[in-house]
Amino acid sequence: MNAEALSAEVFVIGLTLAAIGAYGVASTRNLLRILLSIEVIFNSVLLLFVAALSALPALSAAFSIFLVSVVSAEVIVVVAVLVAYYRVARSFDSTSLEEGGV
Repeated sequence: MNAEALSAEVFVIGLTLAAIGAYGVASTRNLLRILLSIEVIFNSVLLLFVAALSALPALSAAFSIFLVSVVSAEVIVVVAVLVAYYRVARSFDSTSLEEGGV
């Protein structure tokens, strides 16, 4: 299998993961499921960036380490916000956010 075919397969997998994540964000009102769907989208973007930079291994490694650290920091902040929201609303349902009940 040559590098171009592998790259095309990785791009198809990355785009499929992004589509699954976008569907998850659009189809649910549970904030935890939305968070997990956003994480799937971020991971698919990470996969696509690393695949696009595969010709430059040092840059690919550095960029992937940077993106993993950014996504980890994002998870920490969002989970803290969700915990604070749950303490107030006693639910992970996003309907009260739409109604302005926070």
